[in-house]
Order: sequence, then C-alpha cells, then structure tokens
Amino acid sequence: MILKYEHEPLDSEHAGGNFYHVCRGRIQDTALSVPPPDHPYECTECGIDLETEDFSLARQQGWS
Repeated sequence: MILKYEHEPLDSEHAGGNFYHVCRGRIQDTALSVPPPDHPYECTECGIDLETEDFSLARQQGWS
C-alpha cells in the first residue's frame, strides 16, 4: 500500500476525494493531487515514484 484514497462524505455522483501517500507505514497528513503523466510524484523520504496510473488504481480500490 503506497496510496490511500478517501471519498468525500457527500451523497453526490460528482463527489471527489483525497489521495494520501503511505510512507514507511504511516499515512501522510497532506493530500496529494494527481500528477501529470510525464511528472510522477516522487517521495523524498522513501524514494518511491507515484505515477498517474497509481492514482487511478487507488481511486478504484481505495488503496493501491
């Protein structure tokens, strides 16, 4: 698990959510936005690259 997706508690089909990076077993407090396809999010602490497809999987599954 490197990404967590939390749905907003709205009863709307257009409700969004937030992505959080799980770094070294701890969920980070700062929400992430989906990075552009050519610029993955790079964690300075654990060194992992999170690409656009990782965010898509997390949105579908809640975790990725």
